[in-house]
Amino acid sequence: MNQHLIEEINLMVESKSGQVSSDQTASSSFWSPAIKTGNVFTQDESTRFYSAAHGLVQTHPTSGNLFQSGFGGIDNLGSRGVTVRPPRTRPLDYSERATAELRRNPALSAPDECARACREGEPPRICYYHFTLEYYTVLGAACQVCTPNATNTVWSHCQCVLADGVERGILTANRMIPGPSIQVCEGDKVVVDVENHMVGMEATLHWHGIWQRGTQYYDGVPYVTQCPIQEGTTFRYQWTAGNAGTHFWHAHTGLQKMDGLYGSVVIRQPPNKDPNSNLYDYDLTTHVILISDWMHEDAAERYPGRLAVNTGQDPETVLINGKGQFRDPNTGFMTNTPLEVFTITPGRRYRFRLINSFGSVCPAQITFQGHTVTLIATDGEPVQPVQVNTIISFSGERYDFVVNADQTPGAYWIQLRGLGECGIKRAQQLGVLRYARGPYQPSSQPPTYDLGLPQGVVLNPLDAICNMPREDAICVNQLKNARHIDEGILQARPDVKIFLPFRFLFYRPEEVFQPNTYNRFLVAPTGDHVISLVDEISFTFPPAPPLSQIDDIPPEQFCNGDNRPADCGANCMCTHKVDIPYNAVVEVVLVDEDHEHAMLNHTGKN
Repeated sequence: MNQHLIEEINLMVESKSGQVSSDQTASSSFWSPAIKTGNVFTQDESTRFYSAAHGLVQTHPTSGNLFQSGFGGIDNLGSRGVTVRPPRTRPLDYSERATAELRRNPALSAPDECARACREGEPPRICYYHFTLEYYTVLGAACQVCTPNATNTVWSHCQCVLADGVERGILTANRMIPGPSIQVCEGDKVVVDVENHMVGMEATLHWHGIWQRGTQYYDGVPYVTQCPIQEGTTFRYQWTAGNAGTHFWHAHTGLQKMDGLYGSVVIRQPPNKDPNSNLYDYDLTTHVILISDWMHEDAAERYPGRLAVNTGQDPETVLINGKGQFRDPNTGFMTNTPLEVFTITPGRRYRFRLINSFGSVCPAQITFQGHTVTLIATDGEPVQPVQVNTIISFSGERYDFVVNADQTPGAYWIQLRGLGECGIKRAQQLGVLRYARGPYQPSSQPPTYDLGLPQGVVLNPLDAICNMPREDAICVNQLKNARHIDEGILQARPDVKIFLPFRFLFYRPEEVFQPNTYNRFLVAPTGDHVISLVDEISFTFPPAPPLSQIDDIPPEQFCNGDNRPADCGANCMCTHKVDIPYNAVVEVVLVDEDHEHAMLNHTGKN
């Protein structure tokens, strides 16, 4: 671990030790929002359906002199103008619910203290989390003890994992799927201790979308930014929540991610910093929609190469916040596990945060019955608002949108469908958008995969016709940033221009299976044995992270398109490294050299 960063955290802890602000103390008390009807404020019944004090965060901390929202003691005007103080819950009982680190160090803020309304000028907090990674099961014995009634939470209130109601082995953080949600304010320091209890397995966690400025050792890329976390050990991640928006964390190994190691990260900011804050009234911690694809066996069982049974990587179903039901396409049997329900109040506007945590290449399509949504951000960046009815997203993408509760109070379907390869098994999931005081079940029949909800205007259509305005679709390249963009980044002549051609190399069986050779390969859906090449190089991880231990790596381990080992054949395996000057403006040109499907994953942002 980088010693400078350890000292920085320790200094912050020492300077804050023993001092708990009144704002922090107030954050542990209950806040119930009020709704204005005429000149009278009444309690919002939707608060009954959130199980923890951190469940509500209002966008605007103040609204005139009559009503103040946020966490802490507030006075609401009852239906007869009488002051009504919402009931308080007891302070957080660290002896039962928090970890030893929180009990030992009062300078650290607990997760539900950090999930708060963000105010201008408020000092940042040090938000502490402890993740325990372990093998676990869906529908295990814990489900005889309790049934979970909340998702996207920061604490594990019940250790039963239901998923889609089909028993299987999984990987979990704190016995939750999704794992714990990190919800903080811009500028907070985030400290996450990750303890690995997975027998015989190592892991790292990547903080997808988070800027790692000065904390590059904690990006979570194995053998690049850190050594993997071995079984029985704990690694401390620490970074600054420097870029507001919707992000997520996940195991950097795709197999572990598909087996359950993922969760949401939300970094809020004061309303005056969000150019679209005037478009919504509430930004609730529970209004995060984390979608994932789901198999009924370990992801490793579906590793490419099987020729007879369980071939391909198409999932059995998809989940919304780790919840859902499964209908067996052969027998028609359907599980009765609960669907995810999002509660809203008539006349209010709510910010929702959609996170695509798919591990497969399937696009995901989500539609809200009877509601148009207003898109306000993508991948953590605010955009000029556009209205759509359906959103199609790919793995790693995030979209923020506003739902206006302006329809007839009731319950409405949310339909999530897996497209592309996920269509083979008709993978879909349903959720419910419910108006407070209304029914829990929609009155209409559940939409099916083939008879789905009307799509209306689609964001990110798959037909790729994006070179002209359309009435039925909006392409991602047509979205415009809501903030001013530094035009210097678009200067005509960048300091460095890098061309990266990529393609697949196709092996003949006698080449890949030649005795005493062990070339890496992947089996494509067509049965072809291939390897992906970038600038004619097949990347190989170094024996140690170059970011911190470059002297431990032999120089000949590194290569690039202009400097390949002399003995390189068609498949040149080495650690691909391109050096660029500090503070340079770099233009990267990707060249697809053939028409085969390829997927590029990179960390960063244009």
